[in-house]
Amino acid sequence: MRSSLEDIPDEIVRHILLYLPPEDTLENFQLLSRRYRHLATEPLLWRWHCRHSFRHWRPEHKLPEKLRARASSVDWRGLWITRKRNNNRVARLLAGVIATKVGQLKRLKQICELGYDAKDYLLEQCRVDDSAEDVLARRYHAGSALDSIHRGVAVEVWSRYQGQALSSRNLDTALGAFDMFVLHDQPHDLDYIVRTLDELAERFRAEHPTFDDMSTRQKALFLVRWLRANNLTGMDHPEANYRNLRNCFIGHALSDEDHPSLPIISSAIFTCTAERLGMTAFCLAFPSHVHAAVYAPAGESLDGGESESPDGEPERMCLDPYGSDDEVTLRDLRARLAEFNWLQGTEAFLTPSPVPIIVQRTAQNIRSTHDRIHSLAGNEALILEMKRLRRGHAGLNMDAAVYAAMWAELLMKQTSSFHWDSNLASFLRRFALSWAEDAWLVQRHLAPLYDRFIAAQQQQQQQQQQQQHHQQPGAGRGPPPRRRRTGWQNLHEILAMLENIDRRTPEVSRRYTADINARVRYRIGQVFRHRRYQYVGVINGWAAMGGAGLSMPHYLDGAGAGAEAEEDGDVVVGPGGDATEAARSSMAAPQRTYYTCLFCRKSTVDRLRVAQENVVIIDDPSQIPDDLFFVAGKFFKRFDRETCTFVSNIREYYPDD
Repeated sequence: MRSSLEDIPDEIVRHILLYLPPEDTLENFQLLSRRYRHLATEPLLWRWHCRHSFRHWRPEHKLPEKLRARASSVDWRGLWITRKRNNNRVARLLAGVIATKVGQLKRLKQICELGYDAKDYLLEQCRVDDSAEDVLARRYHAGSALDSIHRGVAVEVWSRYQGQALSSRNLDTALGAFDMFVLHDQPHDLDYIVRTLDELAERFRAEHPTFDDMSTRQKALFLVRWLRANNLTGMDHPEANYRNLRNCFIGHALSDEDHPSLPIISSAIFTCTAERLGMTAFCLAFPSHVHAAVYAPAGESLDGGESESPDGEPERMCLDPYGSDDEVTLRDLRARLAEFNWLQGTEAFLTPSPVPIIVQRTAQNIRSTHDRIHSLAGNEALILEMKRLRRGHAGLNMDAAVYAAMWAELLMKQTSSFHWDSNLASFLRRFALSWAEDAWLVQRHLAPLYDRFIAAQQQQQQQQQQQQHHQQPGAGRGPPPRRRRTGWQNLHEILAMLENIDRRTPEVSRRYTADINARVRYRIGQVFRHRRYQYVGVINGWAAMGGAGLSMPHYLDGAGAGAEAEEDGDVVVGPGGDATEAARSSMAAPQRTYYTCLFCRKSTVDRLRVAQENVVIIDDPSQIPDDLFFVAGKFFKRFDRETCTFVSNIREYYPDD
């Protein structure tokens, strides 16, 4: 007896459709008949495809709410199609980013504005197989876009605190925002942090079934001892490990096998877990060592009886989750403040600290780690250990952490503060030279604050002039108007400069003549060791007639990067210094041949202008440090092991190499 597909029951067809690629269902299967179209458009099928085709979703989709709703009330098929179209769009934009430097920032902005809807595709590209023709470029630019999206999530969290009363809510995500700057392709994002803290609270409650019957003091002590017994707070060997970068990140502390954390992070883990268990808990920004405080319910004492507080204030107790299983008395804390010679305003350190204060303290800890590492010149093994995180290049992670601290300080301070812009110039310099793909973030979140700050300053100046005029009518018109901000002090000028550079037509350097070929012995992508200093670099630019002729395939290397002259005619190109000095250095020897390169020295990857006589070509791939491969994708498609060269992706600038 013969049978056909039409004879198969609907239940079997529905099961088959779960394993058929959704693209085939849309393009082929649903077109076979009305019956199949009905089966192929059922909401339950497309809800399944949405859940299994895409792991990451923008909050705007409200996926958790949709999953809780009836399947028939959501256009799951339309949602899947939207996500698929977004993936196709990201693929086209990323291909454009790889293909040309012109409009690169514009395309990256369009990718980043899709947020987590772009993350699934970008993760695939970050892990593309080594056999891909443009493997290094694809991994680098996908990683850059993904990192910028993660930073966008962090900045969005911090920006919510602007213009509001100092809040004590959502400490977990406010601190977790720092992790987003060094997350890369790892899963330990804000959702992971929230979920892990939820699970800790559930574990604790399951192990303490009589928890609800305990007094507030008992609950707090049981919790802090449980966290410490499970090695979830504090760190091993603090005398050696205290200033390790990883200790500053709550996500790293929760996910690391050893859970190392500074006192501020240990106290945050305690307070966030306590809140999930129904307690009222806060961090205390005590000098040099953050503590935690737990408050009894209104009208109750910490020990469960009726409160005897004469002023009606809730009773409180203090704890040190980082270093102690026991309660820390207020008397002890006040005595420590006296030892610090802090005799006035001491109660501010013994009352709940708002989230912005805790975030700024964490930013200060990151800066302290950075300063400590820079004081250890020569001890490379220790420096690498202090910078080490679960993923990424150690030096670049340190830079990203400092960049995060700068963002936090700008977003967590109110623009009404007179010193809001104290680190604006250094932030804009670092952003423009190293994180230009974040232009969309600066425009969206920082530009409005900058405008608000400038407007407030102008208004304040006008009020001062009016006040002075009323007090001394014949004294003139008061102080002169404030000079217009320029350069690194003007956010809009920096954004406009980046936009102009992004649109700029590449400056082409060609090997037209035998004379140029004779002068320029080496080509783009060749790897070399410096003749004197022995570091390894890869050539990504050349000039036959002095450094002033270098065609710079960097965003700002030729426009605003500083320089520090070294011996033998080499020039380090970095984020400090003065552009005039850089130009003067590069013009010093107009007849010499210079190259730009990426180079590895100690635990850093940087850019360098090097004189031709200092180049010693390497033809052994085993001599190339792994660090170079972290950043080579900015200029190169892949590495050719047979020729020991990187394959150029900047032929717009050097078409003959």
